[in-house]
Amino acid sequence: ACVEVCPVDAHVVEDGKVRIDKERCIGCGECLVVCRQEAIDLDWSSEIVPFQERMAEYALGCASNFDGRVGYMNFVIRVSPECDCFSWSDYPIVPDVGILASRDPVALDRACYDLVNAQKGFENSALRGAFEPGEDKFRSLKPEMDPLYTLRYAEELGLGSMDYEMITV
Repeated sequence: ACVEVCPVDAHVVEDGKVRIDKERCIGCGECLVVCRQEAIDLDWSSEIVPFQERMAEYALGCASNFDGRVGYMNFVIRVSPECDCFSWSDYPIVPDVGILASRDPVALDRACYDLVNAQKGFENSALRGAFEPGEDKFRSLKPEMDPLYTLRYAEELGLGSMDYEMITV
């Protein structure tokens, strides 16, 4: 299932590991969900930026089909230390924050990021420090990754703005 899930046949099995043909890969991430842990050898320090850029580009492509007639909602609850696309999760890293909505997906994600970082982190979670309010929880989990890169890139593409005004209802 791990190799077969790739929609563009970008996987090659070598020495029990799945190697990704970077020329063919479209960055959909399906293999990360389906393949067992450690089956795919990724260098997150160098390969994460193209993945983050593709995520912003795909979001822009999707949003452009609605000509501004779309709203976004984020449920900032049970914030998991890994991607919430997995079928499993670890203990949340912060208390539940709430539900946020916006017509600007970039502003919405930036507000969620800021609100998560404003929380006191759970010490029995996967956080590696950054327990205090104001400390970067996401950088603590993935120090090799810039947690705001996707939002800055999305802003450059014209998907939205990282500036926001919080209105509590």
